[in-house]
Amino acid sequence: MIVVISGLCAFCVYAMITLFVAIQGALVSQSVELDALMSEAEKIALESRSVIDRLNAQGFDQCNDTLLAVMRRELFHTYRVRDIGFLRDNTVLCTTGQGILKTPIKQDSWDFISDDGFSYWPAARLALFDGEIVAPIVGKGLFNVVLDTRWLEQLAIANSRWELVYRNSLSQTQHAFGDPGVFRSLSKQSGQDITLTTIYSETCSDIIPYCASAEIKHTDVLRRSQSLAVFLAVTGLVLGSGSGLVSWLVLKRRLSTTQRIIRGMRHDAYFPLYQPIVDLKSGSIIGCEVLARFRDTYGALYPDEFIPVLANIGKGWQFTQLIMQKTLDDLNTRAGLPDGFKVNINLFPSDIAQSRMKDADISLALAASRFNIAFEITEDEHLDTATAKDCIQWIKANGFELAVDDFGTGYSNLAKVRDLGCNTLKIDRSFVFDIDTGGLGAALVPLMVSIAKELGMEVVAEGVETSIQATIVSNMGVRFAQGWAFGRPMPASRLEELVRQTS
Repeated sequence: MIVVISGLCAFCVYAMITLFVAIQGALVSQSVELDALMSEAEKIALESRSVIDRLNAQGFDQCNDTLLAVMRRELFHTYRVRDIGFLRDNTVLCTTGQGILKTPIKQDSWDFISDDGFSYWPAARLALFDGEIVAPIVGKGLFNVVLDTRWLEQLAIANSRWELVYRNSLSQTQHAFGDPGVFRSLSKQSGQDITLTTIYSETCSDIIPYCASAEIKHTDVLRRSQSLAVFLAVTGLVLGSGSGLVSWLVLKRRLSTTQRIIRGMRHDAYFPLYQPIVDLKSGSIIGCEVLARFRDTYGALYPDEFIPVLANIGKGWQFTQLIMQKTLDDLNTRAGLPDGFKVNINLFPSDIAQSRMKDADISLALAASRFNIAFEITEDEHLDTATAKDCIQWIKANGFELAVDDFGTGYSNLAKVRDLGCNTLKIDRSFVFDIDTGGLGAALVPLMVSIAKELGMEVVAEGVETSIQATIVSNMGVRFAQGWAFGRPMPASRLEELVRQTS
């Protein structure tokens, strides 16, 4: 009897712990899925607004074949727009799908209009090539677009009720997509709520006036992991509280790492350090690369732990802006750093692919600083889009430099470097670490230097750890280098001290 009671007690404790971990896991999962949903909503909003603004800027005042060709070209280059219409006096005269309408369509009043003048119908009934559909419409001036929300629907959280709303204040919201009545407006930015029956999360965008929310019942959480629940029940009866404690600790560690990364954005856990970039001819420090670090009350996390998570949950640009601002705050007060001192800042490919750099407050602040700002990018397929190329042109037009990071690895190649028109080529550390023993870099680095010179680019060797390596790459034609041979990532005060010593 004691054995049975002990087993039942252990099972009950184990079950309670499992339920707690399941709820915490559901909260984390719900938060990540909402961030993905909001990221997609931002893409839809930014793309649709860009299309409308470009068309309005071209000055068309009547529907003709020339206008239809322009509209269809815009539609061809979009991913999240299904149709484009031209209207005057609230009457649709032509669309990309049906051409010039024999019978113009009188448009009903908009459901709501945003602060920046864009009008919305969250659910309009339309006839397109693929039949009658219900889809949201956004309009401004003489044009409107039909949004393709199938991307959002694919991201909808399984077994959950979800809603995307337009919010112009804490108390005023308008339903946009999903299930009406889900959003609760718990706080200005994000919030979570657990009741006896449901788990609820919401998050709001920093870029567009929209918020996403999701609600799931506890029973659905258990239903989603039904087979796991049976397994845990059997394991709890057999192994007792000891196995339950081990499972709880393992799951808690996995969940808490992601939560720490998310909380770190709100609790000042991220900070920049600076690694010197040295002129190999003079030995002077001519610049630095900004390297992000993380430390909270539980300790430090490495960049390869938090960088991929931030990218996957759609927080890359928020993180980039945070590091940029802290860099300006750090370096602006350092009188020992000369005007024109080069400061290299890493960008996520998505920062450029989604054109978030253009006209952002932090970008303008960097452009106005006394430093020579260079953005380091790792070339990948996201930079092949028209939006990304337009953003790159904006970056160069506003006085920033571009550097190709980790050249020689991954997606980087000569054609891409040439097309980007970068100022600097940074040779990846993997070609430098064994260059003094005749490794692969001994053959490839001179070739990379030759390519860079043909393209009019400066060359920086990364990962130089010894004076011998520094001498070798210098003899191969490399002008600049960074690595432990010249200093590990350091605070701004130490960087200023080294700059004074080498100047």
